[in-house]
Amino acid sequence: MKIIHVSPTYAPVLGGAELHMKALSEGLVSRGHDVTVLTANARSSTDLFRGIHGRLTEAEVINGVNVVRFDPNGQVLGAWLKRWIQLPGGCRSLRIVFGEDGMEMLAAQPQLIQIMSYLLRTRADVVMAMSWYWSPAYHTYLARQLRDFVFVGIPLFHTAETWCQRPIYRNMLASSNAIVANTTHEEQFARAYGARRVEVGGVGVYPDGFVSRNGAAIRARYGIGSAPVVGFVGRQEVNKGVVQLVHAMKIVWRWNAEVRLIIAGHQSSEHQARAVQSAIEQLTGSEQRRLVRISQFEEAEKSSLYDAFDIFALPSIGESFGLAYLEAWLCQKPVIGARIGSTECVIDDGVDGLLVDPQSPDDLAEKIITLLSDRDKRVQMGMAGYSKTLARYTWDKVVDRVEALYRDLHAVKGATNARSAIYGDASGGSQV
Repeated sequence: MKIIHVSPTYAPVLGGAELHMKALSEGLVSRGHDVTVLTANARSSTDLFRGIHGRLTEAEVINGVNVVRFDPNGQVLGAWLKRWIQLPGGCRSLRIVFGEDGMEMLAAQPQLIQIMSYLLRTRADVVMAMSWYWSPAYHTYLARQLRDFVFVGIPLFHTAETWCQRPIYRNMLASSNAIVANTTHEEQFARAYGARRVEVGGVGVYPDGFVSRNGAAIRARYGIGSAPVVGFVGRQEVNKGVVQLVHAMKIVWRWNAEVRLIIAGHQSSEHQARAVQSAIEQLTGSEQRRLVRISQFEEAEKSSLYDAFDIFALPSIGESFGLAYLEAWLCQKPVIGARIGSTECVIDDGVDGLLVDPQSPDDLAEKIITLLSDRDKRVQMGMAGYSKTLARYTWDKVVDRVEALYRDLHAVKGATNARSAIYGDASGGSQV
């Protein structure tokens, strides 16, 4: 099949969504499909917001995947749109045509309006748009209104966050031939908003990447020794729960001052950095010395980071799944996550991890102390998560599910077009 994937950013940009798109695209290429990724020429999500051109190669092949990168400012079309918005009545006219929500998506960064012209002139058997928080998914939806093609969405809805309530998603979901959800919770959310066909694809990991790991080397590098370690890996943002974790550790340290906290991950904006830094500055000097912050690390070193932890804590509300839980489980570590719909579908509370109120540092501290107090429980939970990950959450299994969906949609489309050619009916038209 000829497949087009649309993503706000792509390799070499790092992140959970980027890894998801890369794994699907390369997995489908390895099975003989022709895959092209349309994306922004940007090096980070922060650059997307700011419209900063990444100066990456405009078109290249990465591990068999054709990657086409567009100016995040939309080039001529983007400049035209900005001028139109500034004209008297410009915003009002766009609202009339596209609605309030649509106009906001059109005006948002990145302005990859060029995606529409690419999709309108290039035939593909399946077009999939990922990460609906960003505007490229909306551009794909608009192209779908102008030309009939198989449209699949992987929205990555973070249902605990308000952006998921945008009214435009009702139209986008209804227009999609299928939605791939990460969890049954997201599936129910998408159906409630008008999606007709939803498949749970899930998220995966590459187990081989976690076989060789050296947590002792990480501990030695940062002078941790044999102290108990609570670890966090992810973007250092408020919605990821890192601020609540810092507050919770003040309680943990009153229980045991030997515990260490490792926070590993980049900061995506100045606003988020200030929020995290403010929480850290509320710690005493001795407490700050028990905290290790790692802003940059090599992808190959990630497994060793997890291996250095006794507990992995990610009390995040900004998840459609939570890939980091799987990574921690591959290192046989117990996990702590937020008690929200998506995470409840991933963590079996009391079996392979614990769930907490994401707004309660007290609850989080209690769960951390519970696990640090019971080594046998930590080992048991870590092994349970490890076994579950291998059984259900590898990228090969995820690609199996997505490929089967694509093949089915392509076959249905072919049969519909054949009927239309024979009987002259309108069944192959765009479904809005």
